[in-house]
Amino acid sequence: MRSSLKTTTIATLALVLLSGAAFAADHHDVGRDSDKGAYTGDYNQGIFGEDDMTTPAMPVYRVPVHMASSRLDRVLDELNVDNHRITADREQGKLTAANYRKLEREDGAVRSEALKTAAAHNGMLPARSYARLQGDVRHLDRDIARMA
Repeated sequence: MRSSLKTTTIATLALVLLSGAAFAADHHDVGRDSDKGAYTGDYNQGIFGEDDMTTPAMPVYRVPVHMASSRLDRVLDELNVDNHRITADREQGKLTAANYRKLEREDGAVRSEALKTAAAHNGMLPARSYARLQGDVRHLDRDIARMA
């Protein structure tokens, strides 16, 4: 009795090990089709070259952070010039700390409004918003000149 149980157990283990090795050799044969598969960087092929992948990999689309817009670029460039002017006036002692903070807040408010408006309109500034933002930039310029 003991002998037949032992024989059946050994035969079952041998069968499991051999079938597992055959399965692994079928899917991981490195010498065959070495120009396809995950080992060469062809990720659209799937994990292995012969996995019969039916669904192709989908490309990933990312939303750009900043789309090129001549109006938006113009407003942001003018705000950068104003920001440099504010910093230079502060370093030269022409602006008090309170005036410097006020001008920085105003500059930040105009900048965030421009970016928020552009984000709402697919990266572009409509004509009305652009005119309003240009007015805000001119007002900031006058404030800088007046406070300095």
